[in-house]
Amino acid sequence: MKKPSKTTLRNKCDSLLTPIVKKLYPKCLLCNNETQVAHHHVHKSKSTRLRYEIDNLINLCGHCHVVLHCNESYWASRIIDIKGIEWFRKLDKMKNETVKADVIFYMNHYDRLKEILDK
Repeated sequence: MKKPSKTTLRNKCDSLLTPIVKKLYPKCLLCNNETQVAHHHVHKSKSTRLRYEIDNLINLCGHCHVVLHCNESYWASRIIDIKGIEWFRKLDKMKNETVKADVIFYMNHYDRLKEILDK
């Protein structure tokens, strides 16, 4: 049987993030409305290591997600105020860790994310 491609596995992993965050954190961090989006505090493009780190995902409603992207530096600092400086320092330390984002990387993350969602 042929192994799935890296892109297919990455997309499968990505598709699990919002359902996981909605399950774990049903209310928006900023306004307490229903969570609709899993926002990456440290952007996916800035850290492959944090792409599937649950602590890096911010539970937001659709409105707050749009507002956040209109003034990201302000809202990032508000999120740090809410989640705490230790949370931020932990992510900041982890973001520069290098990982090899190969098929095995995505398969391992898919299994772990699926387990979190199925609990």
